Amino acid sequence: MTDDMKSEKTEASLKILLVSQSRKRLNALLDALAACPEGHHVVGRLDQAIDLPRWVDELAPDIVVMDTDSPSRDTLEQVCVTTQQSPRPIVMFTQDDRREAMQSAVQAGVTCYIADGLKAERVQSILQLAQAQFEQTNALRLELQRTRQELQEHKLVERAKLQLMKQLGLSEDAAYRQLRKEAMSRRLRLAEVARVLLKRG
Repeated sequence: MTDDMKSEKTEASLKILLVSQSRKRLNALLDALAACPEGHHVVGRLDQAIDLPRWVDELAPDIVVMDTDSPSRDTLEQVCVTTQQSPRPIVMFTQDDRREAMQSAVQAGVTCYIADGLKAERVQSILQLAQAQFEQTNALRLELQRTRQELQEHKLVERAKLQLMKQLGLSEDAAYRQLRKEAMSRRLRLAEVARVLLKRG
């Protein structure tokens, strides 16, 4: 095996955290992962999802693979907190094919909900799909956060401009120029200068 092939294999391998109450299905997952040519590394195995956010933070897996007969409310709560604190792809294998169960899981943060059984030959493609879906969803989430932040900052600047206009009798353009001059001299972002000014009153 060449160095390039070794590097490619290392980059493709994933650190995986497994969560399963069933020893039989856990072993089936381990066998399926071991059969993947990418050489995935299982960094942890949990019997249940209790303290999942802490384990995810501590073990820093690339992906979480869960197995459950049916996702309980407690399990979904743990998934939800994990998604909020340390978002990453989460695959859930389950025996529950009810539409409402799938919707609840996806809303909690499950990336791929697989209700048609564990098939070893499909595990690698499912992991790849979960990664792709997570990256797309995460990009949208970050874009939404950025848009919200820009909107909040715009509102701050507008309020600061109004305050300067009232206090100093400036035009809107003059108030904006003063804010921008202050930001440049102090090497701060415009919104930060506006926030300080509004706090002063």
